[in-house]
Amino acid sequence: MSSGLQIGIMDLMNHLIGALDAPFAGAVVFGVHFDGHLVVEALLVAVIVFLLFQKSYQPQKRPLTRKEIDQLCDEWVPEPLHPAITMEMEIEPPVLESDAGPRTMVSGKEVINLASSNYLGLIGHGKITEACDAALKKYGVGSCGPRGFYGTIDVHLDCEARISKFLGTPDSILYSYGLATASSVIPAFCKRGDIIIADEGVHWGIQNGLFLSRSTVKLFKHNDMKALENILEEIALEDKRVKKVLNRRFIVVEAIYQNSGQMVPLDEIIRLKEKYKFRVLVDESNSFGVLGKTGRGLTEHYGIPIQKVDIITAGMGYALATTGGFCTGSAKVVDHQVCHKYGV
Repeated sequence: MSSGLQIGIMDLMNHLIGALDAPFAGAVVFGVHFDGHLVVEALLVAVIVFLLFQKSYQPQKRPLTRKEIDQLCDEWVPEPLHPAITMEMEIEPPVLESDAGPRTMVSGKEVINLASSNYLGLIGHGKITEACDAALKKYGVGSCGPRGFYGTIDVHLDCEARISKFLGTPDSILYSYGLATASSVIPAFCKRGDIIIADEGVHWGIQNGLFLSRSTVKLFKHNDMKALENILEEIALEDKRVKKVLNRRFIVVEAIYQNSGQMVPLDEIIRLKEKYKFRVLVDESNSFGVLGKTGRGLTEHYGIPIQKVDIITAGMGYALATTGGFCTGSAKVVDHQVCHKYGV
């Protein structure tokens, strides 16, 4: 508001008050002296009260006519579903034209492959190729059925037995998709009311399993054993304060974290597990076949008996250069998954 307009309003108020002062000069009602100021203030209060009790204006509602609808449709300009196509977007993606070994053919050129997880270089190995050819001739490309119905083939059982023998565990179970292994195993053992403490840096497959379990999930700072122990201590103090129903409790970590490449200190995990009475699930997708003197993974690397880890999962699309995943542990751990049709 400009200064000139403010001065004009003040002059108008002064004239109005002066005009009302004369008729009410000397007027006294119940001992109260009336002047122009009181009259103006009373009028303003009356106007405000009147406006407060007025109904808000609402235009009359009526349906749109066909002509109005057609006009709105003609005037409507939809927003694009994607940004404008640029020259960069029109470039053809590289096409793989051979096996994804250390050296591969991409769009007609031989290149060094630094993008795959073929840790041991088994893709394209002669013996594996021969074994695949023989399996295709004998079994075809698959059973086309679930394991629990008619999808179990003798090579599945043979592979499970070989994994158990190699790792020194009582039993193992195969899964058809590596990323879904942890996503299936975690909810197989953890339900609503159970407690899972997991590293905040675990990969998406584990995150999905934590969500599907509907358990109480607590995340600790990535690879920070002090943060993990603080959470365990809080739970132990809560147990002493409030008597709760018995539930299952797991610590979930990766041997080598896919998102950071860091190695979990398994010796500390086992110490905390035994101190606070938790079970441990370790995902060895990126360590199986790589860590340890003979490639048996994190337990061999640390020299810890594998029996101290309750459940081990791993995807086979990394060092083993194949598809699927496995879970290994005690016979009860595997039988539970078989009975509930978790293995695929």
